[in-house]
Amino acid sequence: MKAIHHVLTVAASPEQIYGALSTLEGLTGWWTTRVSGDAQVGGVIHFTFDGEFDPEMKVTALEPGSRLTWESVGGPMNWDGSTFEFTLEQTLAGTLVRFWQRYGRPLADDAFGIYNYNWGYYLESLRLFCETGRGKPFEASERARASGD
Repeated sequence: MKAIHHVLTVAASPEQIYGALSTLEGLTGWWTTRVSGDAQVGGVIHFTFDGEFDPEMKVTALEPGSRLTWESVGGPMNWDGSTFEFTLEQTLAGTLVRFWQRYGRPLADDAFGIYNYNWGYYLESLRLFCETGRGKPFEASERARASGD
């Protein structure tokens, strides 16, 4: 199966980046402004975007300051059975962030290209959020907020 893999250096501590990845408040700073659910192991996080793309991720592993993983349990059909992993490694320049999305089903090349591009955008948003306090998350509309949980 296909997998997306991105690697970036962020001028922030692993603990700071881990907070942006592992808390509902942190996730709203860089991915989408509408996040709800349970961010503990076994919990499900609901991410609201406009339209039909509203992923639900089950938290499968949390290793403070170093690693977290999710499993797609709802949302985009192309993501059924996908796993998502972030690892963090302290370096002299900051933190090396490694991201993988491993697909659980066959995926068309165009869809893969769209998801790969979008992850690049949002990982840059994560970098900006951790370095400056201001990322570029998707701004969920009032309609999406009103219909969310």
